[in-house]
Parts: sequence; structure tokens; C-alpha cells
Amino acid sequence: MTSLITPVQYSPSHNVKNGGVIKYKENPLKGLVKKDQEGTVKRAALAGSAITTLLYMFALAKGRSKSAFKIKDMFNLDFGTLSAIGLATSSVIGGLAGGLISDKKENRKPKLKEAVHQFLGNIVTPITIVGIATSQIKKHNFNTITKWTLNALAGAVGVFVGVTGGNYIASKVNKVIFKENDDRKVGIKDFGIHVDDILTVIALATSKKNIPADAALDEMPKTGIQKFISKALPAIFLICGYEAGTKTAEHVNKDLVK
Repeated sequence: MTSLITPVQYSPSHNVKNGGVIKYKENPLKGLVKKDQEGTVKRAALAGSAITTLLYMFALAKGRSKSAFKIKDMFNLDFGTLSAIGLATSSVIGGLAGGLISDKKENRKPKLKEAVHQFLGNIVTPITIVGIATSQIKKHNFNTITKWTLNALAGAVGVFVGVTGGNYIASKVNKVIFKENDDRKVGIKDFGIHVDDILTVIALATSKKNIPADAALDEMPKTGIQKFISKALPAIFLICGYEAGTKTAEHVNKDLVK
């Protein structure tokens, strides 16, 4: 007798088909404080993500400090392309570790798959594309309005292309690693973690300060929105680690709406 073994598929808690884009069916934080297995895993993923994020911020601040290190230095950091990638990656590592330690063995594979998506699709690819594009814009002597416009386009197009393309690449990587199809769809939250790029553009475009036309973006005075972004970025990237650490193994078709 020949038996057919079907590989276990998984579906995120928000995996509902809607024109190729997924939406949350329920609050992803639901059950966070409950004293059950689901609540334990969610708390572990969030805690792990927060711990490794704080450790990264500590290392970055201590390395940059030219005087005696102070705790407040950790929360006054400015993030460039590489440091932002490092920040988000630290979140994924911590969230994944917390989820793997606290959850069942059957849920390891979907967590690892999601970690690949978060790293390639939501971190490295979009941040790198936006970083390269904006760095190229800095090299040219554009007037202020042109500079704002080009950076707005770089942010919007870079995030869209980076997230969609990065997640496509991640699916292919997962297929090679795990020897099975990875049907994860790009969701609204994938773009949501790049709210910092959007707010940065708004901050630059709405600045009322008298900025010279030949000023580089990193020489422009920081607005209140930009200062807020720098402080909020670590919290925003906690989503990456939390998503990786809370994925579970479920059959894909179970939660699809036709």
C-alpha cells in the first residue's frame, strides 16, 4: 500500500485572500495576556524582540558615544540604512528565538519561514533600495522642491518594489530550503512597518525652515516629526520580530475566503 504524505502548510492569523493582498481577520495582539499556550508564545516573541532590540541599541549607542555612556543615549539614536537594517534584524532574531523556545515543535517551520520573509522582504530589500536611491539624490545639486519630490518618489516606489520583490524572493528561498511551496501573500502590515519612510518625507516636505537649495538631506535641520521617528523606529520594528515568533502551522485552505 502506498501512502501519500502531504507536507503541513501554514497560514498566518491574517491570511485572508483579498485581491492578492491579505488583511487581518483579528487583532494580532489578541490573547497576549491570556494564561494559555497562545498567550505564552506571543509574550515570549514580544519580549525576545524587545530584549534583542535594546541590546542592539545599547551596542550602537555605546559604540557611537564619544564621552561617558549614558542610558539616554540609547533613545537618542539616528538610524541610517545599515543601522536600520541591524535594528530590524535584531528584532527578528529575538522574536524568532522567543517563539521557538516557547512554542510547539510543529510550529518551528512556519516561524522560520516568516523570519526569512521579514528579513528579506520587509527589512533588507526595501530599506536598501530606499537607502541607495536617496544617497544618489544627495549627490546632485537639486533645488529643495526637486529634492523633496525625488525623495518622496524614492520612498514610495522603493518601499513598494522592495516589499513586493523582497517577499517574492523570500518565497523562492523558502521553497529551496524547505522543499515546499510558500504561498505567503504580501499584507498591509508589510508596508506599515515602513511608516518611517513616509513620515520622513512628510517631515521634509512640511518643514518651514529656510533650507539652502544645495543642502544635503542629512544636513537639514530635524523637525519634530523626524525626531519622533528616530525614537519610534525601534518600537515599529518590533512588529517584524513579533510576526516571526508568533507564526503557527495551520492548513492554508482553512482560513481562505473564496
